[in-house]
Amino acid sequence: MRASESAGETRRCRRRLLLGAGALIAACLGRSGKGLAKQADVEAESSGYAMVDGLRVYYEVHGGPANEGRTPIVLLHGGVMSIDTAFADDLIPRFVRTRPVIAIEQQGHGHTADRDSSPSIGRMVDDTAGVLAHLGVTQADLFGHSLGGMIAVGMAVRHPGVVRSVIALSSTYALEGMQPKLVKLQRDPTHQPSPELIAILPTQADFTTWRASFRRNAPDPTAFDRIVARLGKMLAEWKGWTKADLNAIRAPVLLAIGDNDFVRVEHAAEMARMIPDCQLAVLPGTTHMNILQRGAWLEPMVEARLATGERPRTKGETP
Repeated sequence: MRASESAGETRRCRRRLLLGAGALIAACLGRSGKGLAKQADVEAESSGYAMVDGLRVYYEVHGGPANEGRTPIVLLHGGVMSIDTAFADDLIPRFVRTRPVIAIEQQGHGHTADRDSSPSIGRMVDDTAGVLAHLGVTQADLFGHSLGGMIAVGMAVRHPGVVRSVIALSSTYALEGMQPKLVKLQRDPTHQPSPELIAILPTQADFTTWRASFRRNAPDPTAFDRIVARLGKMLAEWKGWTKADLNAIRAPVLLAIGDNDFVRVEHAAEMARMIPDCQLAVLPGTTHMNILQRGAWLEPMVEARLATGERPRTKGETP
């Protein structure tokens, strides 16, 4: 492919990829210009598939059995990402020092095939719960980035008994929580983004990484562009979590965003106020693209929040 054609394809992908909400592809966004994930950094102690509603959902377990004594942390990647591109080179090695780690690849991501039916956030939430049931996990801490953060919050809404705590990075509860220019781009893929917006969108190096990972792991290595389009449509049509949904969450929650994220700071603050036991962290010099590279900052905040979930509440204590 000539350089001009490659650049044009990257611009088209950027527009297609805007999955919204913490999401912006949803993640699509997790790392900028770092090349292929260093798979050698982490080896799963076990991996496999859980059959959930006719779909074989891929998972990995690191750091010992997932259902024997210690509460595991469940890592949920952003849109178009996978375990190797989101978590392998930093966060799994960090968390595995203190607890079992379960990482799950959602419908149409990584090793998990797509369904004939359209993807939805609710379906991905239920798939996640299905994997935990398959593994015999009765309670877990949920850690998600972007689309994965939306799923983690959805677990606390739809499957509260399984969720001990939630850590959601760069996530919103509705598409409008993103910067207005991103919302416009999400709903009108023909819109030409400004230079300021382009600066925080995925780079050509990001797309090279994600596409290479997909081709390496996916059951249908040719389906990348089709799945990107389906995810974009899913998020453009997503109704979001309601105020009542967020008010009903009883697990302790940490919301973390960058100060130059896809998510507006005021939206994240509003979301934090709606959840009864919620903390908000705004990381300086951080974007939706590089927040997963802030492991040294995130780790102590995450451990402090998880400790809240571990501590039994005293009678009459306010969340």
